Amino acid sequence: MLHARGIVLLICLLALCACGSDEKKTAQPAALKVRLAAVTLTATEESSVFGATLAAKETVEVRAQISGYLREQFFSEGSLVREGAPLYKLDDRTLAAALVTAKAQTAKAEVTWKNAEVTKDRYVPLAAKGAVSIQDRDDRVTKAAEAHAAYLSAKADEERAAVELSYTSIPAPITGYINRSAVDAGAYVTAGSTLLTTMYRMDPIRAEFSITDREFTLVNKFAKETGWDPNALRYRLTLGDDRTPYPHEGIIEMANPVVDPKTNTMGVRVIFPNPDNALRPGMYVNITSVLGKWDMLSVPEAAVVDRGGGKAVFIVNESSVLVAVPVETGAVRDGRRIITKGLSPGQNVVVEGLVQAQPGMRVEVVGAASQPASPSGAPK
Repeated sequence: MLHARGIVLLICLLALCACGSDEKKTAQPAALKVRLAAVTLTATEESSVFGATLAAKETVEVRAQISGYLREQFFSEGSLVREGAPLYKLDDRTLAAALVTAKAQTAKAEVTWKNAEVTKDRYVPLAAKGAVSIQDRDDRVTKAAEAHAAYLSAKADEERAAVELSYTSIPAPITGYINRSAVDAGAYVTAGSTLLTTMYRMDPIRAEFSITDREFTLVNKFAKETGWDPNALRYRLTLGDDRTPYPHEGIIEMANPVVDPKTNTMGVRVIFPNPDNALRPGMYVNITSVLGKWDMLSVPEAAVVDRGGGKAVFIVNESSVLVAVPVETGAVRDGRRIITKGLSPGQNVVVEGLVQAQPGMRVEVVGAASQPASPSGAPK
């Protein structure tokens, strides 16, 4: 009797276990529904940002070419001055008198020379007839030549005096902005020594910075691919801490022919249009340099998640299970994140359903995600 009761109890316990097992199976969570997007190749610019200092296209120091007292100043300090406009006037009275004297000496020498020519022309035929001696003829020819040389010397002195007088007027050597005057009217200036002022041509304007030897290699590679066209390599400029974009792009003007072995860098100079003179020499700016264009792997930005102190994406394996793949990333271009390491072309990554995604979860792929709209702003 007891044995029969034990058997009944055992059967009941087994039934309860079976019910519990069915309940556990029923309680299993449904597969996470996800959407996938393909890993694709995207034409991508590789770029770097450099700190640069602006410099004028031309910087010209204005100095007097003769010594004398400064009499007048014609420009407004800090203004835009056109090439050839008068800047200063030196006291010209002594030089004006010297020019008058030189002109008089030239006139006197010309008269003497022409008179000697007339006498020579008269003696030559007379000597041929024997009316005068050969010696007299030769003396007249020599005197005419000496008189001509004296006239040429006087003429040169006159031209020199005229040039020196012209130096008393000092015009603008270039079109550009002019600095404050370093001397005042009445001061004595020394030829070639006294600095009067400085002028700057700022349109176009130069940006000077350094790049590493690796960056130069990339630039060289890109230049080779574009047929060594310097205009193909563009540079963008931003101003201030808020990185305000400058509306004009620049092109490379020159690069130092050697690399500094101490820093592994080389100097580069880029030139930018500056029609409104918004850029001024001495300003510190940021230059974004395109180092080249290549096809690189990319995924939608939504596929990249922060995980374990780095970046990762989720893929679905053959068993419909999520797998986290660590990746190295680059910039965002038109809503797609560049992947520099971790993925291969043709793979698919999860782009929807990531809020609950964890490695090892069973998933159900419900389709491909729609492509994100291209942002209207500039690439990050």
